[in-house]
Amino acid sequence: MWPDPALQARVMAKLEGYGENGYEREASRVRLAILKLCESREDRLEELVTAAKRDYRDVLMWAEYPSEGRAVWTVGGDLSAEERRRLEDIREEDRRQYQDWLKK
Repeated sequence: MWPDPALQARVMAKLEGYGENGYEREASRVRLAILKLCESREDRLEELVTAAKRDYRDVLMWAEYPSEGRAVWTVGGDLSAEERRRLEDIREEDRRQYQDWLKK
């Protein structure tokens, strides 16, 4: 993502800013999510590290479940059979999209 070695080192140092504290969970997974979301932009990477420090689950949702996170569901009840099928389709598409990104 960053061909310049000096930039790589700077980015790695910023990326490793997440996981420094014991309460910052799933550091490897969150860092991978940050890399996916930052679009090779150092400024965006910094924003995402800050967001992960606030609540790492947000970063994971944005990276791993983008369509599911935007979907609108019935509030306060069980999902209908149609909604459950739709949710499974959305989750499958999100998994495919993430796996495609990993292969790049």
